[in-house]
Amino acid sequence: MRPPVEIWQGCSGYWQSAFIRENLLPLGHAAWQGYRAQGRGLVVCDVEVIEAKSVHWRGDVVKYQTRYIPAVVMSDYLKAQGLKSGDRHHLMDAVQTYRPEGELLIAIAPAGSVEINWLRNLAIAPPDCYQQVCNRWDEFALESSADGRGYGD
Repeated sequence: MRPPVEIWQGCSGYWQSAFIRENLLPLGHAAWQGYRAQGRGLVVCDVEVIEAKSVHWRGDVVKYQTRYIPAVVMSDYLKAQGLKSGDRHHLMDAVQTYRPEGELLIAIAPAGSVEINWLRNLAIAPPDCYQQVCNRWDEFALESSADGRGYGD
């Protein structure tokens, strides 16, 4: 039997799935809001994780900021992150074929690196995430941010 997700992910150093699971509503909200305003693109999530092994993902508050990178400038973002040309082209193809109403592309960027995830078959679709966050805004806006970003700040 496999140990709970927060244990085995913390031990292996891979914490991104737990982070996504615990923050899916605001990430889906950012994806749908970005898509509605700017078309297809990528949600970038800058995460402040000092020591992932010590984070209890279901209870600890992990600071992060989100921003939406529209497809028209996504290649520049990916190049600046150091992704190889072939990987950039593959991701640019993905951004043209993903289904914004049921999937999302997310880049998780802890200090100095980036990991891209294409989330499919979501338990809750981005439009529903958007609606739930809007309906329950007080639960998600822990602190106000000058530019409206920064879930979990």
